[in-house]
Amino acid sequence: MNTATWTLADWTISARAPERARAKDDRSLVEGILARDEEECFDRLVEIYKDRIFHLAVSVMGPGCAAEAEDVTQEVFIQVYRKLSTFRHESGFSTWLYRITYNRALERRRKARFRLPHQGEEVLSSMVASADGADPVRIAMKRQRKRIILETLDGLDEPYRTVIHLYYWINRSVAEIAEQLGTRPGTVKSYLYRGRERLAAVLRKEQEDG
Repeated sequence: MNTATWTLADWTISARAPERARAKDDRSLVEGILARDEEECFDRLVEIYKDRIFHLAVSVMGPGCAAEAEDVTQEVFIQVYRKLSTFRHESGFSTWLYRITYNRALERRRKARFRLPHQGEEVLSSMVASADGADPVRIAMKRQRKRIILETLDGLDEPYRTVIHLYYWINRSVAEIAEQLGTRPGTVKSYLYRGRERLAAVLRKEQEDG
């Protein structure tokens, strides 16, 4: 479901019908797996959620960790398949799935002590606007700024880092982020505001010290 064009004001009216429909479909697929061990039902769940799970995982770990996020995505679906019988429908299936993903990615990040001391050129190049043309000095300066921003962002506490990654890097809407983190849209807006403030404060200090 693509909600990227929704505004916060649309949330309480427009989101509920699609969300209810998807929740009903999810429940049907889960029941098909548990009651009849239908492999195609699980394959369908994977197809529906694999991109969202990957994007959430890479947002927790950072844009330079796509390979690790792929591993987490596979680990999540293995864990879901093994623990599906423990899902009690106390929350929506997507909420349960996103919670597993978030915790798994955060655990992997902490265990491996992920940091971004150096972003690969392909990551930085993808963030530089083509409007800079072929001016090598301007491109180099912009890449340096992007590198500083990424490294500063990586040092933010949770959930600010993940929310900012999802919103600015993955282009998720406030409504989508709220769903993935199991919180309210207003809370996500608060995280974005506070995260930007903290990011700006660190960048100002870096500039003053430099």
